Amino acid sequence: MPAKDWRLRIMDILEAIRRIQTYTAGMNREALAADPKTLDAILRNLVVIGEAVRHIPDEITMRFTDVPWDRMRAMRNFLIHEYPSVDPNIVWDTTQIDLPPLVPLLQQVLALAGRPGD
Repeated sequence: MPAKDWRLRIMDILEAIRRIQTYTAGMNREALAADPKTLDAILRNLVVIGEAVRHIPDEITMRFTDVPWDRMRAMRNFLIHEYPSVDPNIVWDTTQIDLPPLVPLLQQVLALAGRPGD
């Protein structure tokens, strides 16, 4: 089976961000900390983001240096290996501060590199 086109991985990241934004709509930091189901759903999608980044070719990550590829990968590794000690406050800050600016950056990557099938 051929490898999944890296551009589809970018689309996976955008979808994971969209889901996280849907899950957190109308919430605040305290509500997230008190809602383990939503927290788990967010954590899963953060892992999806980090896993997708692992499949983006080096020539793309080196070309689009405004995207924090290493930080996205590091978050995945932290969540996988330190799951019991994840601080909901850090998760909240990630969802509210770090993820929103990624959307236009990743859309720009797709626009400049072309969408799958182009």
